[in-house]
Amino acid sequence: MKILQENKVTQRILANSHENKLDIIITDAIRMNGFKLYVTNTSTIPPNGYLCYEDGPGLPDITQTIPCNQLGKYLIYYDDMGSDEGKVVYFPIVELCYVAINGCQIRRTGPFCTKYNLAFDSSILLNSNGTELASLANDGNLTSCVATHGSEIWVQVDLKAVTIVTEIYITLTVNTTQKVNHTIYASNDSTIWENGAILYRNESLPTMIKVDVICRYIIYASTIQDHYSDLEVCEIGIVGCPPKNYGPLCSKMCPVYCNGPCDLVTGNCTFGCVKGWIGDQCELGPVCYKPDSVNFTTNCAPEVYQVYPTSGPVNGGTVLTISGNYLGNVNDSISIDIGGVRCINLKVQTPYTTLTCVLVKNNATQTTGISVTVNANSYSDLNSIYFTFKEPKISKFSPKKGILSGNTTVTIMGQDIGFEGQNRYNISFCDDEICIKCSEYQKTSSSQNDYIKCKTGISTKPRVMTRLKVVIDDLTVLTLNETFQYLPDPTFNISTEIPKALQSGGVTFTIRGNGFKNVGAITVEGVVKPCDVPEDTSIECETPPRLQNQSNNQTIEVHFDGVTIQVIIEYEDDPTFEKFHEVYLYDKQSSIEIKGRNILNVARREDYHINIGLDGICLITDISMYNITCLPPKSVPRTNKTDENTVPVVVNVIKIKMFIGDLQYKTEIITEDGNTFVMAVGILAAGVVVSISIGMSAVIVLRRKKTKADNEFKMEIKAKEEMIQQARREGLSERLENLRGEDRDPYTEPDESVYDEIHSDEENANDGYDELGQRSPKNPYNQLQQKGADNPSQDEINADEESQTNEHSDYLNVCDGYEKQISRKDPLYINQLQQELK
Repeated sequence: MKILQENKVTQRILANSHENKLDIIITDAIRMNGFKLYVTNTSTIPPNGYLCYEDGPGLPDITQTIPCNQLGKYLIYYDDMGSDEGKVVYFPIVELCYVAINGCQIRRTGPFCTKYNLAFDSSILLNSNGTELASLANDGNLTSCVATHGSEIWVQVDLKAVTIVTEIYITLTVNTTQKVNHTIYASNDSTIWENGAILYRNESLPTMIKVDVICRYIIYASTIQDHYSDLEVCEIGIVGCPPKNYGPLCSKMCPVYCNGPCDLVTGNCTFGCVKGWIGDQCELGPVCYKPDSVNFTTNCAPEVYQVYPTSGPVNGGTVLTISGNYLGNVNDSISIDIGGVRCINLKVQTPYTTLTCVLVKNNATQTTGISVTVNANSYSDLNSIYFTFKEPKISKFSPKKGILSGNTTVTIMGQDIGFEGQNRYNISFCDDEICIKCSEYQKTSSSQNDYIKCKTGISTKPRVMTRLKVVIDDLTVLTLNETFQYLPDPTFNISTEIPKALQSGGVTFTIRGNGFKNVGAITVEGVVKPCDVPEDTSIECETPPRLQNQSNNQTIEVHFDGVTIQVIIEYEDDPTFEKFHEVYLYDKQSSIEIKGRNILNVARREDYHINIGLDGICLITDISMYNITCLPPKSVPRTNKTDENTVPVVVNVIKIKMFIGDLQYKTEIITEDGNTFVMAVGILAAGVVVSISIGMSAVIVLRRKKTKADNEFKMEIKAKEEMIQQARREGLSERLENLRGEDRDPYTEPDESVYDEIHSDEENANDGYDELGQRSPKNPYNQLQQKGADNPSQDEINADEESQTNEHSDYLNVCDGYEKQISRKDPLYINQLQQELK
C-alpha cells in the first residue's frame, strides 16, 4: 500500500486488541526512515497514545518483529520526517507490503484468541506482601506479571456473578526446588473456598485445564510444606460467558426470563424460568398461557417474524420455516396460508416459536400476504410478499465428461433454478441401467445468471449417461437429454527426480501420465490457480509457498477431481538482491548491474523481468548466480515520481517482486564551452547546407536546359517523320493507281521527285538523328537510311528489285515496318492500302 500526504503520513489499523508483537515488511527502507508506531484508543493525528516503537538512527530493517505489549483500539503508523532520496526530498511515503498483528482482542483468550475471557472483567485478589497491582494478572499481557511469596500462596478470581466456566488458562512461574501441589477450586463463597469443589490437583500445572462448573470464584492455591517460595502470575484466562450471554463468543443474549445463566451453546434456560414463564427459553408468559391438565394453551394472537425460504417452484413441495411467537404447540389446532396457498404437514420445531410446513402446488408465480391461525386466535398480513413461486427450467450443463472416481464439478444452467436453502435438490446423471448422484454444493440466482453446481459421484466402469435429472423440493422434476461420459481415471508416470521450488512458491513443475484431459479441474493444495493441461499426457502446476517450521522437503497434494496424488517438493532459498545505495545515475548508453545471491537458484533467465518505470523494460544481457546485467531503455519511461527523469527499478522473478532503487536519467547540461562548441558545429552545418543548396540549384538549371534542348530536338524529329509519312502516303496512292491500270507495270515505283525533295543536298538526313538510330531495323525510316548509305547516288526504292529478292514468294512487303506480309493479288491487300491512305 502507498499513502502520500503533504506533511505527514499515517496508516490507521483497527486493532481493538492487546498487541503482543507486530510483524511488518517494508518495501523501501529509505522511505520509512524515522517511522513510529502508536497504540491508541482514538484515531486522532498526531497520535495520542502509547508509543510502541520509534525508528532510530540509520535505515530500518525491511522485515521487523516489533514487541508492543499494550491494549488499544488503533495501531497507527506515523511518519513526519519525509523521504530523503539524494537531491530530492519527498514528502513522507509509506510502502508497507505486509502487516501482521499478533495478540488477542480484549475479552479473548486461548491459543487462537477465539474464546471469551471472563477473567478480563473480574477482580483478582492474592496474598501478596508486595505493592504490585494484582490486575497485571488479567490485563492480557503475558509479559506483565504480579509476584507473591510464602509457604502458602493463593490467587482468587472473582467473576462477580455465578457463571458457567468451561476452561481455565494459567501462565505462572513458581521459583522453588521443593515439591509443589497445585490446586484449583471453584466456589460461590469467597471466605471458605477450601470447602469448594476441587477442579484440579497435581504436582504439575498444564497451561489449559478443561472444567465444567457453575460458580462465582475460581481459586488457585499452591502449598509447600515448611518452605517459602516465590510465585509470579503473568496471566489468567477463564473461558465461559457472562450470565446473560451465550454462543461461541458470547455474542448472543440469554432469554430475558431465565432464572440464572443459560446454556452456552443452545441458550436454553438451564435453571428454569422466573415465576409464571414457561418454555425451554422462558418465552411463554403468564398473560397469554394458562395451564390445564395436559398442555398450556395460548390466549394471545400469533405473531410472524420470518418466513424462510422466500421462493420455490410452482409445483410446490417447498418446506417453509415460520418463526414468531404464540405459534402453538403440538396439541394446538394450527393452520397456515401463504397468499391463498395452503401449507400442509405442519410440525412444531420449537414450541410456540418455530413451525415448519410444506406448500402445495400453485398456479400463480407471486403471492401476497400470510394468514396463521392457532386455535381461535389468528394473525393476518395481506400486504407483504412472503413467498414467490417460480417456473424453473434447465438449458445446458458443462463439462460433458468426467473420471470414474467422480468429484468432477458440473455447472447446470437454466432459468429460475437457484433456490436458497439446504437439501432442496436431488441431481443425478442417468442411463438405461443406473442413476449416479451429483451432489449439489452451490447455487446462484440472479436476473442474468442462474446455475447450480454439483460434484459427480463414483462410477464402477466407463459409461455414457444419456440424461440429466434435477428434482427440486421433491415435486418438480426437470430432465435434459444430453450425454455425460464417465472416462477412465488418469494414470501417472511418477519420476524419481524431486522437483525444486522457491520458498515463495510459484515455480512450475510437470507431472506426466495419461488421461489428464478427462479431468475437470487439477489443483494443488495451497495454490489458487489450477494446473495447465497442455496435452493429455502432461500437466504443469505451480508449487505452493513453503510451510514454515517444516523441513525443506515437503509433501504436497495434487487433486485430479476424485483422484489425489502426493508429490515431494524440495524448497531452495529465494533469490535476494542488493538495493542501490543511492539514486543510480544513468547515462542512457551503458548497462546497469544488479547484485544479489541465489539469482539462478531454481529460477531461470526467462523467469526474470526487470521493470524500469511504469512501462520500461531492462533488457537482460547477462545473468549469473550473483548479478544481473541489463540495458535500460534510452528514453525515459513513464514514472510516478515527482522528478520525470527518475524511475523505479523493480525485479520480478516468479512470485517475487523486489524494488531495487531509483534510476535517474542524466539530462543534457550545456556550459559556456559547450555553447562555443555548439556554435561551431552549427556554422559548419549551415555551410554544408548552403553548399548543397547551390549545387542542387546548378544541377536543376542544367537539367532544365538539357530538357529544353531535348524537347526541341524531339519536335524537329516529329516534323520530319510527318513529312516522311506524307511522302509515303502519296507514293502508295500512286502505286495503287498503277495496279488498277491494265497497261501499267505493276512494279513501277512512285515518282522519285518526292524522295529527291526529302534527300535534297541542302539537308543531311542523318544529322541529329541519334535517337532514330535506336529504332527497330524494320522501321521504314531506318531501312530507308540503310539503303541510302549503301548507295548514296540512289535516292529511291525500287519495288521491282525488292520483289525479285522474294521470287519464291507470292507475297510482297508493301512498306518496311509492317510485321504481316500482304499478297498484292489479295483483295485485302488493296483494302489495307486504302486504309493507309486515309
